[in-house]
Amino acid sequence: MKTLTKQEERKQIKNSIVQNIQEVSGGQWIYSVIHYGNYGNDGLKKDWETMRWMYNKNHMVSSVHPYLKRLLREHFKIKYLYFTLERHQSSLERIEEGPNLQYGDEKKGKYHTNILISPISDDLIRTPHSKLSRLFNELPSRSYGENLVDLKIDLINSCIRKCPWVNRYTPSVKTQVLNSIKDLTRVGHYSLKDITSKGLDFMDVLDPYNSDTKHKGRE
Repeated sequence: MKTLTKQEERKQIKNSIVQNIQEVSGGQWIYSVIHYGNYGNDGLKKDWETMRWMYNKNHMVSSVHPYLKRLLREHFKIKYLYFTLERHQSSLERIEEGPNLQYGDEKKGKYHTNILISPISDDLIRTPHSKLSRLFNELPSRSYGENLVDLKIDLINSCIRKCPWVNRYTPSVKTQVLNSIKDLTRVGHYSLKDITSKGLDFMDVLDPYNSDTKHKGRE
């Protein structure tokens, strides 16, 4: 039997995770990317102690993601969620001494979150329960008509911004609808790319504690 190289092993693991996602259900999946900003809702830059959690994987997995998972489930009755973490590029510490500039230790980048969200029922949007109805009051002033896609996107963005770690500025959350299995596969591979491109352990990319990887397959 041929022995797999490390890169081949990583690729196999990534493909297995994407297959796990594909096996759940068809329909329009949704993909949200959450960036945790350096500025608060008051427009002021946060101090280091306030931002420290953005660099802490354990905090993301134990506090931020469970909160987001609960919010999304309570509002949209979502069955399947997949959370992945992506770390921003590292930088070197800047040390200024008078007119001189030096660079010190490497500073790891902060995290942002990618969420794959299984399809949301159109009927739920047309006849929302009380908690979801209250979310409608927070939507931007625009006409949706019968366009449920844009309505779902804005509702999800408003829901995610209820998380205390996510600020209310527009760039903090970006959401799109995945219209086909091809789109889902492409985004699934993209959100897991650091397994192969950076050689990271899959546990450092996929959040297995808040992702619904244990399921019985397509419904």
